[in-house]
Parts: sequence; structure tokens; C-alpha cells
Amino acid sequence: MEFTKKSKLKNMYVNMNVARMLSKINEYKGRQLLYKKQPKEILESLEKKSLVDCSESTYIGNQKESNTFNLEKLISNEVTPKSREELSIVEYRDVVKTINSAYESIPISSQTILELHGYLYKFSSTRGGSYKSESGFFEYNLKNSDFMNGDASVNKVEKAVEEICEAYNTLIDEDEIDILILISAFVLDFILIHPFKEGNIKMARVLILLLLNKSGYEVGRYISLGKIFDDSSYEYYSNLNYLKSSIGNEKSDMNAWIEYFLETILTAYKKLDDSLNVSDKKRQTKTSRIEKIINSTLGYFTKEDIKDLCPDIPEPTINRVFNNLRKQDKIEVVARGRSAKWKKKY
Repeated sequence: MEFTKKSKLKNMYVNMNVARMLSKINEYKGRQLLYKKQPKEILESLEKKSLVDCSESTYIGNQKESNTFNLEKLISNEVTPKSREELSIVEYRDVVKTINSAYESIPISSQTILELHGYLYKFSSTRGGSYKSESGFFEYNLKNSDFMNGDASVNKVEKAVEEICEAYNTLIDEDEIDILILISAFVLDFILIHPFKEGNIKMARVLILLLLNKSGYEVGRYISLGKIFDDSSYEYYSNLNYLKSSIGNEKSDMNAWIEYFLETILTAYKKLDDSLNVSDKKRQTKTSRIEKIINSTLGYFTKEDIKDLCPDIPEPTINRVFNNLRKQDKIEVVARGRSAKWKKKY
């Protein structure tokens, strides 16, 4: 255990950017009651989209682009999984759904972590639900072809996981450390321990969702945190490499890691707030919301992107705004068809 300890967290210097993000995230958290008052079909649509996105972010195979349509059907139980990759999606989907529905009764313990890991591999020949049986293995990161080396030796893995769980629960009871900083420290320790032969990154994401839900931050139910993590994988590995090199140094600075962690949560809340249009600012018209998304998009975009971000806006309205912007020579279509791509004209 390196970071989930009172001596490091209580006396840690927190920079102003961390303080700003903590304040902003808690401001968004305070709006969750407004989120839950939105029409049921809109919230269900966001939950389904989040499940698709987080399952896609863990997809193992090289066929993701051609299987997006099947992915949505897998999430909805409309088709039967036919490959190991599709089974892995179903496994991850089921774990996420379990956490979102039963997080209050799931304790933070080594046993819980083993059970969740077992569920991630319940249809696999890979043995889930047990800590690694050899030291010094490597886990392949599919996004950028990097390798991560496990730090904890075989005879210390279980004890290390038990220690961070016990420390986390003790610090929760004492209530002296900001909960988001405590969660970031716990997740960091888990990643550095690297307790399983396979699936450590998946498990880290599962634990983040569980810990945030238990602490009242339910944004992961509606917006995929895994997809946001994927979009910032360079920062993730840069932070890990620095922190791995500073292990054992009581003065090692966690601020960069905490900033990265909080920025992910803050980005998710911003996406959720934009999707539900419940900002404290004056409510925007549907047309202005669509135009705002287009103006802030770099590169290509589709009508499906607008539907995903604004599930309450009907398709005819999206079509009308696109047609008007094209007539005004502000956007142009670059790839026609059912999934036509568009771009801004400068």
C-alpha cells in the first residue's frame, strides 16, 4: 500500500486546480436530483448508451468497427454472443448492471474484488476470481500497444489488496479525507498492485464505478467513464510511470494523478449536463444546443452524435437544423448514406 494511507493523504498539498475541480464536481453532484426528474425514456436511453460505450471500450477484438450494430443488440440481449469478444462484452455489461443496481449492498473488500473479477470471466476459459499465480507478468494495453509490469510479488498480492481495502474503509469511517481524493488513491494503489493475470484495467474501471456510486456520484450510470479514460490514455500512462518511479517516497506528489482522475469525472458530468440541458444557465433552445455541439466539434460529426448527446431532441428537429445549416453554407456532407458524415465549413 503506497497511497491509500492517512499519513500521505491528510498532509498532502493539493494544488488550486484540484480544489477547483473538486468544487465543480460537487456542484454537478448537487444537480443529480434534477437529472433524475428527467423523463424516464431519456434516462433509460442514456443508461443504454453508457453501457454500449463502456462495453465497447473493453472490446478485445479487431472487429469493433464492423460490429457496432451487433454491440448494441448484445447490450439489449437481442442476439446471442458468438465469439469470445462478444462474450467479454456480455460479461462486462452484466457486472456494470449489477453495480448500478446493487452498489449499496456491495462491500469494499478483497472478497468483493475477487468475486467481481470472477464475474468478468464467468464464460471464459481464463480463470477469473483468483489473484495472479506468477510474478512479473505483463498486461497488454490494446489502445497504444504499451506493456505494464505488475509490481506486487506473488506472496504479497492478496495481503496488499486486503490492506488497501481495510485502509479505505477506515478512512471512510473517519471522514477526514475528501472522498474523491480517497477514491483516486485507492484506484491508483489497485492499479500499481496489478493483482490479476488478466483484466486489471477492466477491474479498475469497475471499482471506479462502484466507489463513485457508493459515494453518491452517479454520473457513471449515464456517461461511460471508460470511454473518457480511453480518450486520455497517454496522460494515464504518463502519470503511472511517474508514480511508479516515486514509490517509497513519502513526499511523492499525487496531484497530477488526482487531476487526471478528477478531470475524467468532471468531463462526464459536463457531458451529462449538456445531454439533459439542466444547467443553471438559461435553458437553450433545441436549435442552439445542436449548433453549439457542432461548433465545438473538431473534425467530422454525424446526426447520430447529436442524438447520443441530446436524446430528448427528436430526429425531425435534428434533420431540420442540419438542412438549415447546409443552406446557410455552414456545414457540408462528406460521406453520404445511413451514417453520413458532416463537417463545418470555414
